[in-house]
Amino acid sequence: MQVLTVFNHAGGVAKTSTVRDIGFALSELGFRVLLIDLDPQANLTRWLGVPDEVGLDQTVAPGISGDADVDPGSLRLPEPMSVHGLHLIPSTLALAGMERELVNLFMGVVRLREAVRHLSAYDFVLIDSPPSLGQLSALAVVAADRVIVPVPTNRKGLDGIPTVIRMVREYRKAAPNLAIALFVLTQHDRRTRHDRDSLDVIRAQLPAVAPVSTPLSSRPAVYSDTQVSGVPVPVYAPGSAADHEIRTVTGELLAALGMKVPA
Repeated sequence: MQVLTVFNHAGGVAKTSTVRDIGFALSELGFRVLLIDLDPQANLTRWLGVPDEVGLDQTVAPGISGDADVDPGSLRLPEPMSVHGLHLIPSTLALAGMERELVNLFMGVVRLREAVRHLSAYDFVLIDSPPSLGQLSALAVVAADRVIVPVPTNRKGLDGIPTVIRMVREYRKAAPNLAIALFVLTQHDRRTRHDRDSLDVIRAQLPAVAPVSTPLSSRPAVYSDTQVSGVPVPVYAPGSAADHEIRTVTGELLAALGMKVPA
């Protein structure tokens, strides 16, 4: 089982759509996939068409609030939902309260890591982290074997990279083998010189840290419509250029992880 957290402290860099669409593409290839929404904004939950009525007991909360110092086996995640051939542990705004609780919990930051490793039914667990450097983000990244970093091909994306790399190094104190699996380039507008120049800088500098994906193009209409429709891009626009890009990046992720498609 590979546990992958999609992490970038900046908002609006396509973390959630990356989790949703790559997760779906992996499931279509025959992998068993669980998605975990760890963002109290619950965009992943909504963008997969789940109604707003999600109870806190359906989220990761039960899996990180058990009495771990007495019984480590108490850290168990709830039964997931089934959506579009995937399993999902959803989120809700009430999960924001866990930010305060984690500070006071014994070994709080590693609790999701322990809970996820009780799972045995999946090939991939993909975690959508909040756009912050708070306790929930730390919980998400420390839970991972590898991190996927979405990077817009613009100034905002370039400026955020040093902080992401520094924080992954910090999180290694709790997860020593943590590494970046792939930089996923997002929101690329090849029509603008700014994006083309940013792409050149990224391709020149980041491969020394981790592999860099083929860019996912900026397609506001497609991605906005999938959010409203509550479906992944490959479901909304099968065979489209956007679908092809997502499947290409999914293949690049598998190559970066040294994994092959199930026979």
